[in-house]
Amino acid sequence: MLCGEYAVTIGVEALALPVTQGQWMHVWEFDSPGGQDRLIWEAKDSAGATWLNESFSLPLAQCETEIAGENTADPASENGEGHQSRERLILQRLLLSAAADTWKSGKSYRIETQLEFDRSSGLGSSSTLLANFARFARLDAQQLQHKIFGGSGYDVAVAEVGKGLVFWKEVDQPHWGPWSLSSSLTQQWKVVFLGEKQNSRSSLGGVKERLQEIQNDDFMLHQLQQVAGAVKMAQQVTMLEAGLEMWQALLSMSLGLETPYQHFGIQPVKGGLCKWLGAWGGDMLLVNQTFAETHANVLAQFKSTPWNQLIKY
Repeated sequence: MLCGEYAVTIGVEALALPVTQGQWMHVWEFDSPGGQDRLIWEAKDSAGATWLNESFSLPLAQCETEIAGENTADPASENGEGHQSRERLILQRLLLSAAADTWKSGKSYRIETQLEFDRSSGLGSSSTLLANFARFARLDAQQLQHKIFGGSGYDVAVAEVGKGLVFWKEVDQPHWGPWSLSSSLTQQWKVVFLGEKQNSRSSLGGVKERLQEIQNDDFMLHQLQQVAGAVKMAQQVTMLEAGLEMWQALLSMSLGLETPYQHFGIQPVKGGLCKWLGAWGGDMLLVNQTFAETHANVLAQFKSTPWNQLIKY
């Protein structure tokens, strides 16, 4: 999401673009050995290493523990035994969402997923998983993400469409339409990966009360809508970057969250751009060449990729 984070949940338009890397899902159906129907799920990272391997008896049993959508951890956000247990419950709920006749009697299944991006990058391991599974099981991906994870659903929409879009919610219903960003405006942009995957849904929960206050504040809501609209319509680099900086400053002030400048203890740069991407305070930074050259010492410890190489235009 380039612009619209958090406020998208209260009706402000969000602007989002797909990345060139995604996630594969392969499904195999075969005769059950020994008459016992099973489903095996194996998840692999971008290097091909297995990070999750679960087996379920068919027909599937109901989940033993409920997982509240907005409190469900992202697959890459936890480690250890608790993470494995939670991940199994997430998969179980995902599989149970499919129609019963998806899993045929006398048949067993193997589902294998593989990421093309690093799990700690924040590029959408959950959203691409849901989009793939919804396509396989012929489900509504937006309803599925709301049931499993909560959140706005913009990332699932981008994963489904595979193109840039403007996304908004009206009476809790998701809507989206086409939106494009010229690569000529972003030639000097870089995405800096901070290497610490943030749980965007937990992050959203932390500011939910303040967002509700903003939703009832006509002036502040109008300000956010105006800035997001200016970013959407920007046709010049200076206007686009100024709009993104203004959005971040306004949202930071409204929600009481640190900007990257405050977080890293650095000063803004004239003509520079430094904006959070992903969950606030983690995942990624969007910077332009002016900022990168001025604060090269701060960014040197992190991996970065040119925006135009990462984004699918």
